[in-house]
Amino acid sequence: MAYKIAFFDMDGTMYQTENDIIQQANLDALRKLKEQGVLVCAATGRPLNQMHLILERIPYFDYMVLINGGYVLDAQQNLLFENPLARETTQDIVDWCEEQQNGLMFHFGDASYIYDSFYPLYDFCRDHHVLDYLFYDENRSYHKRHNAYNSVIMTKNQRALDTFLKQHPMLRSDLIEVAEDHFCYDVFNANNDKFVGISQVLRKENLTWEECVCFGDSTNDIKMLEMAGMGVAMGTASDYVKSFADMVTSSVYEEGVAKGLKKIFQF
Repeated sequence: MAYKIAFFDMDGTMYQTENDIIQQANLDALRKLKEQGVLVCAATGRPLNQMHLILERIPYFDYMVLINGGYVLDAQQNLLFENPLARETTQDIVDWCEEQQNGLMFHFGDASYIYDSFYPLYDFCRDHHVLDYLFYDENRSYHKRHNAYNSVIMTKNQRALDTFLKQHPMLRSDLIEVAEDHFCYDVFNANNDKFVGISQVLRKENLTWEECVCFGDSTNDIKMLEMAGMGVAMGTASDYVKSFADMVTSSVYEEGVAKGLKKIFQF
């Protein structure tokens, strides 16, 4: 099979989040893909404003599937597809987090706004190297004028969040981090998935899933790994995630993307 397009998860796959490193071998491998005429795309849970450090080193993505498929841009950063949170759902999240005294941040595509627990969420963003275009909305009203694509909820009560999600079946969550005194969750539309955003790109390019390669390491990568003609799981992925992949490569720390690409494309 001649693969014509490749999608790469960022955190834990292409990008070492904790130390802001992209292995040079992985960057070189992406350049070789481009030279061979393969479309190179990002597929990440990050919004656009949290891609700046990555785009300084990989400025040539043909497409970016952002916010777990809720926001898709082409190479010129024109909007190809979006699926924002419903305004009433966004307001429910705001009200519930105020009641529960949870930390709350929304991603609006090109900016992120902290609503509650400013310093804990600021520290979280600093530690994950995602401070770009981060603002504080003291009035908690920005969502009334702009589309929110997901929320980041910081809570000490996982059960309360589970109850809230059961009351809002249109939402789903992914665990981002467990710290000493809280859980941190990405909460977004249940019908958003990277594979949905990728499907929009494939349709635009008149390509099939069989012509597609996908690299990932987390539960939010499962569907794209399963659908791709060649799904590649990183070595640090759980056994469950690996079970959906066609190949397992090394970890991000061991130049896993480069090793996987060399095996697939024989360069």
